[in-house]
Amino acid sequence: MKKNVLLLVAALLLCGAVSAQNWGTPDAHAKSSNTPIVARVTVDGEVVTPTTNYRLGAFVGEELRGLAAPYTEDNNFWIQVFYNQGTSETISFKLYDGTNEYTTCSVTKATQEKGWGTPSEPVALDFASTQIMTQTTALAAGWNWWSTPIELSNIDGLTMLENSLGHNGITIKSDNATTMNYEYNGSDYWYGSLEDIGLSNEVGYKVNLSNACDVSMRGVYANPQDHPITITPNWNWIGYPVNSTQSLTTALANYVPENEDVIKGDGWTSTYYSGYGWFPIYNLAPGHSYLYNSKASDNRILTFANNRGEVITEQLQLYWNANRHAFANNFSVFAVVYIDGKEADDDGYEIGAFVNGECRGSSRLLYFAPLDRYYAMMTVTGENGEKVDFGLIKHNSPIDGNSRSNESITFMSDAIIGTLENPYHISFGTNQQIGALELFPNPVDRNQQFKLSLPFDEQIKKIELINSLGSVVYHEEGAIKTTINGVAVSGVYTIKATCRSGNTYIGRILIK
Repeated sequence: MKKNVLLLVAALLLCGAVSAQNWGTPDAHAKSSNTPIVARVTVDGEVVTPTTNYRLGAFVGEELRGLAAPYTEDNNFWIQVFYNQGTSETISFKLYDGTNEYTTCSVTKATQEKGWGTPSEPVALDFASTQIMTQTTALAAGWNWWSTPIELSNIDGLTMLENSLGHNGITIKSDNATTMNYEYNGSDYWYGSLEDIGLSNEVGYKVNLSNACDVSMRGVYANPQDHPITITPNWNWIGYPVNSTQSLTTALANYVPENEDVIKGDGWTSTYYSGYGWFPIYNLAPGHSYLYNSKASDNRILTFANNRGEVITEQLQLYWNANRHAFANNFSVFAVVYIDGKEADDDGYEIGAFVNGECRGSSRLLYFAPLDRYYAMMTVTGENGEKVDFGLIKHNSPIDGNSRSNESITFMSDAIIGTLENPYHISFGTNQQIGALELFPNPVDRNQQFKLSLPFDEQIKKIELINSLGSVVYHEEGAIKTTINGVAVSGVYTIKATCRSGNTYIGRILIK
């Protein structure tokens, strides 16, 4: 009679009274039969008791088939594993203590109706709190932004990474150190300042490969709480010492950013807006690293959360796709789009950034409710000094013959062009009589002179320098000169040059 009562208790536990936050609950109605198992669970040799928060999960592959807590009368786990009658599937076990998941267990069982174990002779499930795991990241040919959730304090992580890269490795660099691979007589010899420093879980790295390969790191998983990251003003190369994918909102739940802080991956950019949060929301994933730009005037401490919360899966389809691995560096653009003088308000529009016709980044327009505007938020890859221009397309309705803008930006690594409140303007049109005005250097430092480039037969009649609020901050008429003195206030400015021919030329310049 006692055994039936205990099995009833286990069944009740499975029906919703017990859950592990990262597994959910098994579907008791999806299968036709079950295997009852009585198990005694130990961690590092110590018996797990009902006074702890442990939950035992039974899995077939990655599918949760059973879940239970220790029973108070005998410390055993009474767990039912659901399966379809007439089949036999292999069961494996995981243990969760409310914070950590232990997956190494020496015992696996097969589903069968008669079950396994008794109260006097339970199945022994032995777990270890320190488990050696292998974390693998697929890297592409070219540049990859990399970090690892494997704890690096007790292993030679740099040697492990170099060995895993093999002949595919070219360069590994952080923001202040580099090592390069010199292949000689079939062997790899790595040399550089990073060899003296080694790897850290707090730091993000850029890894350049000649060929795509998988990189495997082996050790124990790091605890993010043990790896606080010091965020200094301006740019920081940060690692992601977490073994789960999380949204920005979830991962940075313990950190309070400043307004207009920016975080970016190798193919996306997000900005923080006070009172709202991050926009747009992307995922942070194990094996990747990120760059964080802090607007704060002092150092801050970032400790990543690790609670397997929200994950963003929906992404708008793009017409243009850049090879984000082709270059080590990128810059960010926060822009609004004008078509025939009217601001675009449709997420069907996509903006592409191009260098000599090659796509270097693209973005669909995204709606930001607090400011009631649609933004293009691009991460543009390339090399310093390259001229970047822009194209426009509307999904399912291309703008034939009018897909290029007169706007252009000179590439500068890690620049941030525009903000949500003061975005860069990109104009397209079918009826505009506005020619291209090239400005260089662009961006330019405050109070530094810059030049205008016009077609050789044009003579300037009037020049206007207009700030983001639409106010003219510099005006000159009857001038033929093509050099303008810079201003003392940083921002994005519009330059309007009216010529004697009647043509108007417009360009935009970023003053740092």
